[in-house]
Amino acid sequence: MVLVKGLKAEDRVANSLRRAGASVQQSPGSRGSADVIANWKSGKEWMTQVKYSGLGKPAGLSSRERQNLVSRAERNDATPILAQVTPTKIEYTSAKTGRGLKP
Repeated sequence: MVLVKGLKAEDRVANSLRRAGASVQQSPGSRGSADVIANWKSGKEWMTQVKYSGLGKPAGLSSRERQNLVSRAERNDATPILAQVTPTKIEYTSAKTGRGLKP
């Protein structure tokens, strides 16, 4: 059940980023440090880890998840992003700085 909700949250993030103008790839099976990769027309790339909660604010990244995501993003000249998803909204923040971002 949790995996299904997580995959639906990843679909919501991917669709949100597509509507904002990005070309989007989703990680098969929700494996790896980035669940969703968005490429923008500006040449920027977002490597996004998705966290979902049906109750309140979703969890953040563990220190290991954050380290893996930031490291992978740096190797690919991308921005590491945490997408926190609830039933009513999606919040995007930089996994490196904690700064809120809008797609």
